[in-house]
Amino acid sequence: MPKKPSVSPKQILALIESQQYRCALSGRELSPETASLDHVIPLSRGGVHDISNVQVLDYRVNAAKGTMTVEEFVAMCRDVAIHAERAGLPAVVAAVPPPPEG
Repeated sequence: MPKKPSVSPKQILALIESQQYRCALSGRELSPETASLDHVIPLSRGGVHDISNVQVLDYRVNAAKGTMTVEEFVAMCRDVAIHAERAGLPAVVAAVPPPPEG
């Protein structure tokens, strides 16, 4: 039986360091309280739990991404930003609270 892929704490730390302690999608600064492991190709869509298929995101970004692929999530974010601008909605960035101080 082949060994099930996994991700070690050492690999996660190296990944966070390679991302310069920033969310892979938003660029937000990560802390132990805000960091969340994400599967680039979601497990529910055939992705594997392996270091080649994970990235570290801000937990709020990961919650919004859900089971979407990165491409689907970025496209949705673009649609939201375009609609918000056309509708004259207030700037979303100003409404997002900063991450908790750690």
